[in-house]
Amino acid sequence: MEIAGGRFPAFLKSPDKKIRIFLLFGPDEGLVRERARALCLTVVETLDDPFSYSEIDAGDLSGDPARLMDEVTSLSMMGGERVVRLRSANNNSKGYIEPLVARDLASSVLVIEAGDIRKDSALVKLIKGAKQGAVTHCAHDSAADMDSLIRETLGAAGITPSREINDYLRQNLGSDRTISRQELDKLALYWGKRTEALTLPDVQAVIGDSSTQSVFDILDATLLGDLSKLERHLNRAFSAGESPIAFLRMIQGQIKQLHKAAALRDGGLSGEEAIRKAGIPFFNHKKAAIQINGKSRGHMATCLDITLTAEIDCKTTGYPAEAICRRALMRIAMASRRR
Repeated sequence: MEIAGGRFPAFLKSPDKKIRIFLLFGPDEGLVRERARALCLTVVETLDDPFSYSEIDAGDLSGDPARLMDEVTSLSMMGGERVVRLRSANNNSKGYIEPLVARDLASSVLVIEAGDIRKDSALVKLIKGAKQGAVTHCAHDSAADMDSLIRETLGAAGITPSREINDYLRQNLGSDRTISRQELDKLALYWGKRTEALTLPDVQAVIGDSSTQSVFDILDATLLGDLSKLERHLNRAFSAGESPIAFLRMIQGQIKQLHKAAALRDGGLSGEEAIRKAGIPFFNHKKAAIQINGKSRGHMATCLDITLTAEIDCKTTGYPAEAICRRALMRIAMASRRR
């Protein structure tokens, strides 16, 4: 059988005792680990008891193929059910698991963690088709999943985030459930028992990609024509080891969104509607409105062309990449300043 991700929390509250082999797989390895741990704790009270809980790395089975069978069919010395947790499994692990599918596992539960294997892979088909087997795909968190995690984690700490903070957190978290939860826990710990409202700068000080924030700062200075601020932020970024080529690509991504917003606005939409339809994150709407103010889509297209040419020059001319990147952004800043 298959337990959909949305049904998984309900299943944990009332697990089906007929299912003795679980497979959790998918691209979100943090979510795979979190769900596997939760499943184990529906069978045993603690994962610290070696008589009732055992972990095996699938890579170790090549040197000891019988170990998995031995662990799963062993009886607990203290009585009750045992859990065996097989980690880092993949399709090559099918041969070790297949003999267990037809066994009576009344005294043990096998929880298998796999990576981003296909839904139609041999291992998934084996467990899904077994009478006592169940599989759950662990995809990256959706916006709704992230909203729920944010409310759950910050709410437990007495923090109610604003819409712009919630939007910012969704943009900067979600690729791995464990990391997302750790970052939110870190934010809750940082904020502590303060009674004042949490602000976006507070959140950005704790959570966020420093490279992305540098891009926002540099793009802001570039499109507003603030040469001294641009120079200062570029010096800081390059001193921190940012790659000029990678940096130019990130800036291109931001300019593409602003170009789309400018085109929509020039086509008759209001500035706010154009920015929203361009896919610019809510927390950056105000800044984006300032950045495209007075600038046509033609101007933004020229800015994009300058950064694309700079990237090519970095790869082909042999001149210092930092100098090429700096010169390109200064050109855009001077043009934006005149406007």
